[in-house]
Amino acid sequence: MWELLNDNDKDNYRLLMTNFASLSEAFSQKASDEEAVAPIVNSKFQETAFQKAFNAVAEDIANTSFDVSINLSDGQKFLVGIKSFGITSGDQKIAQFKAISREDNWDSLINKAIANLRYIPREDSDNDVDPKNYEEHYLALAQKIAEVRNDRIASSKALAKGFDGSADDIEMIYHVLMPTKKGTTPKIYVGETDYVPIDIENIKILDPMNKPQNFKFTDGIHVYKYTSADSQLLMAFNNREIVVDSWEVEYVDNVFKFFQNLHMYAFEEVDVQPTESVSWMIPNVNGKVEENSGYNAFDGGPKMSKQDNYRERRIKKIIQKFQGIIPITELNFIRQALEFILLSDHKSADEKAEMKKKRSELKDLVIYLGNDELKKDIFSIVYRPVSEMYIPIPNSKTFHLENPDFFGKSIGTFKGNSSKLALPKEERTFTLEFLPSGNQIEAYINQDNGKSIQSIANQGILGEWILREVFQLEEYEPLTVKRLNELGINAVRLSKYEKNPEVIYFEFIWIDEHKPPKDAIGWVSNVNHES
Repeated sequence: MWELLNDNDKDNYRLLMTNFASLSEAFSQKASDEEAVAPIVNSKFQETAFQKAFNAVAEDIANTSFDVSINLSDGQKFLVGIKSFGITSGDQKIAQFKAISREDNWDSLINKAIANLRYIPREDSDNDVDPKNYEEHYLALAQKIAEVRNDRIASSKALAKGFDGSADDIEMIYHVLMPTKKGTTPKIYVGETDYVPIDIENIKILDPMNKPQNFKFTDGIHVYKYTSADSQLLMAFNNREIVVDSWEVEYVDNVFKFFQNLHMYAFEEVDVQPTESVSWMIPNVNGKVEENSGYNAFDGGPKMSKQDNYRERRIKKIIQKFQGIIPITELNFIRQALEFILLSDHKSADEKAEMKKKRSELKDLVIYLGNDELKKDIFSIVYRPVSEMYIPIPNSKTFHLENPDFFGKSIGTFKGNSSKLALPKEERTFTLEFLPSGNQIEAYINQDNGKSIQSIANQGILGEWILREVFQLEEYEPLTVKRLNELGINAVRLSKYEKNPEVIYFEFIWIDEHKPPKDAIGWVSNVNHES
């Protein structure tokens, strides 16, 4: 079902759920500052959000087996069971049979099965316990459970018959949201699995459980567990195997301040359908994150002036400053490394690679020496500012020429046929809001061909948040594809909404490069035309 749903509706649903989950820290009493809390998915809110996002009809009345129903634009219909549980959770309740279990005395079958499990026949025993195999009693009860369960499903399908067509044409499915556990990167997984009647003819009893009053069985499609104490039927959802999508969750900064000021917000319906959007991959067509620029701008070559022997004088000053403090052997290595990095030309790719290798060796030595003053002086001249970064726009000039007003009136226009932007910096500004936190910065389009999105006040504002908090990188650690894969992020999306046209909404997303979204630009957009 998930792949058939409208992409805008799915974005709407994701926004509702991740925004709710972004408040999770307010409801966690025991998590430490260093340990991420688990995202909260409220089941009632989930059902309401699902209905709102997909124009679904509530079905969880009159003891129906489903929560909502959906009519797709092509006439296809789904009855949906909505559930939420942790990604690492076990079996989940899908039905309860308190009344019928008492009325039909299901406990008698459980007791007979338990007695047979414990029965040890002896020649001198006059025990009148039926020695038949315990599986027969469990099987008899499993068949009763299946019959009741299937009857409920059939009834619910009949109630759905009025939507369109016959009940046999309506498909059934479980839709689940599965948040990550405490202490891991906050994320919500979307799952889907078959919602089908139990195949009574193929029921098999599985090995006895530690508590024989409970038992498991399978019909070859799903594995079920019945617990006699509360007459519940549970099912194994095979959580990791049913994932069809995943959403990153970012917690609201100072969530208690958010609640304190909640009364100041105007409570009106929010337009969650973007009027325009664009997305692109962070890695390049070769599957690598660009070196020296964009998210790795700090890793570029030093910008220090070469005039009037300025670099030579800086090196000399550092060596003199730490004479007698740093051992002579290490200080000589530092001097030689600085001279190679700062005084030699590194024009070819091989030369640049050699410079970075030497710089890495120097970095390791400086960190090993443990002198903070030395580290500050060395790193400040061999690297660019540690949190310097910008958000690169792929094929930027083409994008701006085709969308000159995306970031604001005429922001994407150029001087003649040049690569220079036409408007001055102060007229190329806009508000950039990060989803789902709602944090905002004032940003502008900059550099040749308008290739970068940068924060106005200080590039470090953007860099500290994205590099340290989003990508969780250490200082001077480059962003790599491996890290993106670990975090489940490989792309960004910018969106605009009618009610706030002056704001550009930014979010990190995951793009399946084999099935890129319709709003994709850059190299990944060509995939649609290659298959």
